[in-house]
Amino acid sequence: MRRNGKIDVENAAEFMYVLPFVAKAFEMEIIPANTIVAQIGETLILTCNTTGCASPSFSWRTQMDNPLGGTVNNHGTYSTLTMNPVSIVNSHDYLCTVFCGEQEKKEKSIKVELYSFPSDPIIEIRPSLVAGEPVTVICKIPDVYPSDHLEVLLKRGEHVLHEENFYEDDSTNTETKTVTYSFNPTAEDIGKEITCVAKLPIANMDFEPKERVTSQKLNANFGPQNTVITASPGNSPMEGDSLKLTCVTESNPLPQIVWRKHLADESIQHLIENNVLSIPHARFTDSGLYICEVINLVTNKTEKAAVDIVIQGAPNIAELSIEPSTTVQEGENVSIQCTAESNPPPKIILRRKSDSADMGPYSEGRILLLPSVTFLNGGDYECVAENKFGKSKSEITFNVQYGPKNTMISVIPATAVKEGETVTMKCTSSGNPSPVISWKKKKATGETEKIFQNATLTIQNIKSQDLGLYECEAYNQFGKEEKAVKLLVQVPPQNVTVLVYPSENVKEGENVTITCSTYSNPPSQMVLKKVHQEKEIILPSVNGTFILYNVTKNDTGRYLLDVFNEVGNNIKVIDIAVVGRLEKPDQMIPVVIALSCVTAIAVPVVAILIYVSRKAKINGSYSLVKALRLKV
Repeated sequence: MRRNGKIDVENAAEFMYVLPFVAKAFEMEIIPANTIVAQIGETLILTCNTTGCASPSFSWRTQMDNPLGGTVNNHGTYSTLTMNPVSIVNSHDYLCTVFCGEQEKKEKSIKVELYSFPSDPIIEIRPSLVAGEPVTVICKIPDVYPSDHLEVLLKRGEHVLHEENFYEDDSTNTETKTVTYSFNPTAEDIGKEITCVAKLPIANMDFEPKERVTSQKLNANFGPQNTVITASPGNSPMEGDSLKLTCVTESNPLPQIVWRKHLADESIQHLIENNVLSIPHARFTDSGLYICEVINLVTNKTEKAAVDIVIQGAPNIAELSIEPSTTVQEGENVSIQCTAESNPPPKIILRRKSDSADMGPYSEGRILLLPSVTFLNGGDYECVAENKFGKSKSEITFNVQYGPKNTMISVIPATAVKEGETVTMKCTSSGNPSPVISWKKKKATGETEKIFQNATLTIQNIKSQDLGLYECEAYNQFGKEEKAVKLLVQVPPQNVTVLVYPSENVKEGENVTITCSTYSNPPSQMVLKKVHQEKEIILPSVNGTFILYNVTKNDTGRYLLDVFNEVGNNIKVIDIAVVGRLEKPDQMIPVVIALSCVTAIAVPVVAILIYVSRKAKINGSYSLVKALRLKV
């Protein structure tokens, strides 16, 4: 059996073994029998098989005792001789001898016949075909054996040009045989086929194929010529479109095609070696002059074609930058630059981004200059590029670093608060980087003491000792700024002390001095009132001292000392008793009351002098109507 160029007789032996066992006499056979035809280079397996013998022994040899040229493998009741690959040395009669015990012996032979006809002829035409010029057709038949049976025909179309055989050839191995024929082709011959027919007719040898054929068209070499470039969808596609450039030429054989592009710096960029140049997504940078260079290596001729490609579309902002940096210090010179790609060229506007009508710095061009920048120049800037196909925007943030500015203090509820309330002082300041804010308080010595580090200082349950001058300091690496606020703590009269001199019990004619001291903010006012008087007498004071001159029994009684300010008041009760009499009742006694007030906080002193004229017949009574008119 022949399977894939391999003659497999081993399977035939295995097939025999699946038959039902029947006791037989000792027999042998060679598979295949008698004669086998094998092609040089393939694999051949010869099988020597026995029946009727349990333990046969095998021996292989050639009848002329030449080398086997193969490998022997024994498998119990059969033996194989494998030739891989088959070569010219395997052209023999092979003899298989089988011994069954010492008495029985059998042998058979098989003839191995070889040939080689592995591939179709190869046609070469030299030199390259040009109409009217002589050419030689060469037909090569590879690895033929036996070549003395080889027959070759050369045909042009159906016309036989040349016929040749190798009957006299005495080659003893495979050889490549060559047949040549020269002629002058005409224009009519262009496109016709040259055919080489090789035959190996060997009688009594069964193999296929015994005839092999190869054809080749007669093609005249020419060109390149009429080279053009086609652009799809056109020479001016939109950005993002797929662009395909095809180089079309007339040339035989097919030429070598090289694409190149002229760059802006006059250099040439090598692209690809193909007749089609594809750009899946065209960009503005793909604009330029494209050159298709066609080279026919046979005719040694070159032709070029060129096309100018212009990519159109809305602007694409390629770069938006700030020099020297996006972060600078006040006073530096800065330039903002914007570049955009588009066709037609875009109109470029550089400006500060703002919601207000005042856009700030503005430039209709690629560069916006900002000399000696201030903190007001910081912020977001935008570049707007526009043409007839649309517009594009890009933003960049410009950061100007500067020291603290516009430092302010706000006080809630006010700079003057009542004792026990809560006051919140908030310090705000602009700066870049954001300033660090701290609070200091000025001491009585004039020095300042750092008390808090934060923008908001809150004092709960404020007391009188919390009043004073508070300073807010805003600081960063570029400087500092300070603001101050004076905090007033309003305190109602407290720690009121009343002294009566010489005593609350005095004699007629003596002077009584009532002294009052207190602490309050703002400064307190004081009035002295006598209880159960027909007409209420109110004696005001701004100095805290009351003097009753030459008192009489009518001055005996309960007095109320009212100490008050905007925040509150405090009332003290004084009981004065006057005994004895130093003067006649009808004598007019002037009583001068000097009023003054001394408080813990320095205030202007206002002296009020009230003169009271009292008649002698009005015993001990006061007439201070005029004094009331003088009250301040």
